Amino acid sequence: MSRTVLMLAGVVVLVMALLASFNIGTVVEPAWHVIFKWIGGAIMVLVAYMDKGKKT
Repeated sequence: MSRTVLMLAGVVVLVMALLASFNIGTVVEPAWHVIFKWIGGAIMVLVAYMDKGKKT
């Protein structure tokens, strides 16, 4: 369950970073914030993809 939530959150953050990269209309976001969104989203998706879960 947590793997799925982390994957979805990572994808949402990556979509937000993609949309923030376009500078659409009057919405202005600092470049450092967009960069951290790209890095954070990529790390979230990578961790969710590589997570094996508990081995019992």
